[in-house]
Amino acid sequence: MLAKTDAKTEGKISLADRVYEELRAAIVLGEIAQGSVFNESDLVSRFKVSTSPLREALSRLRQDGLVRVIPRRGYSVTELTLRDFHELIQMRLILECSAAELAAPRIADSHVETMRRLSSVELEVGNQASYRAFMRANQEFHEGIAQIADNSRLSRAIGQTMDEMQRLLFADLGAVEDGDEVRHDHDEIIDALARRDAAAARDAVARHVKVSRDRVVGRMMRRHSGFADKPVFSA
Repeated sequence: MLAKTDAKTEGKISLADRVYEELRAAIVLGEIAQGSVFNESDLVSRFKVSTSPLREALSRLRQDGLVRVIPRRGYSVTELTLRDFHELIQMRLILECSAAELAAPRIADSHVETMRRLSSVELEVGNQASYRAFMRANQEFHEGIAQIADNSRLSRAIGQTMDEMQRLLFADLGAVEDGDEVRHDHDEIIDALARRDAAAARDAVARHVKVSRDRVVGRMMRRHSGFADKPVFSA
């Protein structure tokens, strides 16, 4: 995650980055359950760091919408409801379809090669290291399209949306058959971008987002009764 640097120059910022990335991954993957309450002392013990880089990391997680402050108690991992899910899907359709359309005329062969490599990363149910590798590859793929589009604001917005969305992609994973549901399915997007076909790329992204939506909803319907009336994406 965080690139290694000389120990003398790494400093507080790099340490805060490391804590931020580790905490973000733990929240996205459900290692720290939605609704969980924790305080700084819990995390100081877990990460073996001082409060300064920890507070910086928590501040960034608050900006990302992944944690919230609970007065006199500490922090809580935000819970995602079905309404949140629908809003995130709408955001993905708006942002990522536009990013693909903008990226198509700017795509280079090296970009296509990178996208194919990221999409080859597979998920093994029950293997946390596999979850983390898959999550990073998926995030890099979707943010990468916006970076190719050369729009930093669009890239940031997609990054924040994907942070929340991936929490749903990993929610309740556990059965062997889940491995068939959680896969990249980026081939159509990559092929359209490789042809520099903006309209086809936009359509491919829209189909991909809707297929991901249907898989998550299908999994929740199998696992939870009355899931539309509560924050079912909690652990």
